[in-house]
Amino acid sequence: MLSLTINNRDNSAWYRQIAAGWARRLIAGDAPAAWAEHTDTEIQFALDHLWLRPGDRVLDLGCGWGRHSLPLAAYGLHVVGLDLSRELLSLARYYARRNSLNVQWVEADIAHMPLRGSFDAIVQFCGNLLTWFPDHEQALEVLWHVTNLLRPGGRLMIGSTDWQTDLPDRAQSFDEWRGGAAIYREQYDQTLRIKQTQTVVFGPEHQRQEYRRQTWWPSYCDMESMFAQVGLTICGRYNTFEGGPYNPHQDGLIYVLSREG
Repeated sequence: MLSLTINNRDNSAWYRQIAAGWARRLIAGDAPAAWAEHTDTEIQFALDHLWLRPGDRVLDLGCGWGRHSLPLAAYGLHVVGLDLSRELLSLARYYARRNSLNVQWVEADIAHMPLRGSFDAIVQFCGNLLTWFPDHEQALEVLWHVTNLLRPGGRLMIGSTDWQTDLPDRAQSFDEWRGGAAIYREQYDQTLRIKQTQTVVFGPEHQRQEYRRQTWWPSYCDMESMFAQVGLTICGRYNTFEGGPYNPHQDGLIYVLSREG
């Protein structure tokens, strides 16, 4: 039985902890080179399907270390990169300086973005924007805010996941050791379409820190109903960043949306 008491502050703390580990691994390798092929394909998809032109103002949600923000800026776009992780944003600033690129980096929770103004496009390359939140109400509230940051006619690109394949058939939990330093547990409820994650991290001096996360997994019908509620029109559906016609029998779904008005 899941406990439905987790709020988005818990999700934010979980992400900060996970992202700090990502940053350490990225520092140990050459992140831009490792992702170059995928990044080129994804950026070209955004340029083509969001009708981006040099000088346009673009918001990159969950920008991380700038994998997409930086090439978008190199194209001549005015880019704002938003992420909750201070460590990943520090890496992003380093790569921006190294490549003489100008990006506005914002450290903030996507649920409380301190942004105003009108963007020509908003992109979200990594994961599913709407599954970062504990329930339908918070996801819808964030989608309203994101939509209001777009100019009328501005475009939004977000990915989706299929809850029917990503969540098991029944509630379950398991323990997983990661390098002997953490216990990772997940619980699922197929009826509510909710996943809870608990991570217990043990530091070098045996300090114990616990992080919890709850996410609601909308169906495609849920998502498209939410788009209509906030005034977003579906311009296209795609399985991958390679483009091509959408096949509902294949995994993956990328939405290209336009704000009405």
